[in-house]
Amino acid sequence: MLSSLIDLILPPRCGGCLTVGAWLCDGCCTRIRRLQEPLCRRCGAEVESARPDCGCRRRLRSLARLRSAVAYEGPIEHALQRFKYKGWRKLAGPLALLLAERLVVEGLAASWAVAVPLHPERARSRGFNQSELLTSELGARMGLRRPHGRLVRIRATPPQVGHDRLWRQNNVRGAFNWQGPHLAGRSILIVDDVATTGATLEACAAALRAGGSGPVIGAAVARVTV
Repeated sequence: MLSSLIDLILPPRCGGCLTVGAWLCDGCCTRIRRLQEPLCRRCGAEVESARPDCGCRRRLRSLARLRSAVAYEGPIEHALQRFKYKGWRKLAGPLALLLAERLVVEGLAASWAVAVPLHPERARSRGFNQSELLTSELGARMGLRRPHGRLVRIRATPPQVGHDRLWRQNNVRGAFNWQGPHLAGRSILIVDDVATTGATLEACAAALRAGGSGPVIGAAVARVTV
């Protein structure tokens, strides 16, 4: 009731084009580019021909698979920027729906879902963790529960944007830790907003595997393509 009243007074505005009426309008939804087959079976990157993997196995040792819903370009890039940096939290719903649809098409499931954590300093400055919002929305749509305990970022790291693959891997290596009961071999979905090389999701997966998890699947709304 309160949400409907707020929407009446301050109607939703599209995160992609700023049109009033929806958090992600029909026009932008039609312009969002879904990742096209063939995709690497392991990391989900667009490749020229179908094959078991694109060479990513050497650097993605803890992630069983990585999947993204759409390409990080056009309306979705604008929407994710507003979601992450301008506090448009209502975008979590339509963005998580894109990811849920992709995971269903892929037939991917897990026992639990976990968000990529922010360092406490960054969480305080931003005021929220966008990955937590996505994980909550995704969990509601797919019936995914959270495990007891939490994945934490134990070391503050500079932003990954603008750096090459090796720098990104070194930047986040050992930056995460599982704090909680042994994960008893359960499969886990680790959720983030954007994937580029998969380095952050891989570092999170390494911490979860060290905590006793089974297969870890990385899931991001959008993938940076080259």
